[in-house]
Amino acid sequence: MAFKLYSTDDGHMPAWEYLTIVSGTKAQVGLGLAMNSNGKLEPSKIPTHICMFSNGGSLLSADTVAPVVAVAPDQIWENNFYSDVSAAPVPGTKVDVADNPLYVDGTKNVNANFEITYVSGRLMSDIVRGRFVK
Repeated sequence: MAFKLYSTDDGHMPAWEYLTIVSGTKAQVGLGLAMNSNGKLEPSKIPTHICMFSNGGSLLSADTVAPVVAVAPDQIWENNFYSDVSAAPVPGTKVDVADNPLYVDGTKNVNANFEITYVSGRLMSDIVRGRFVK
């Protein structure tokens, strides 16, 4: 699974922006992205945007303008918990986005940039929901 918008505080659907994703990215709906120093989006463990485009599993051969959603504090995102630890986090826990920015990772808390608001179970790959925080 990847990051999927679950809800917003007031129920609105966030607008899509069309921004450039760097070549060499395996674009996938739900991939966490952040702006690099050249003003282009690339995969990131500290996402500012979520990709709304898939190129079929191939790497982008050239910089590509694609739809993305800007991450905002009023959004709840759903994902699978990905971790080597046996217990899923409890609501209120802040965890990291994984090295592969499609998942939430509970093995490290370096960035602690995803706050859990809901956990469906206690097993790896169970559903978690939360907000991106700074």
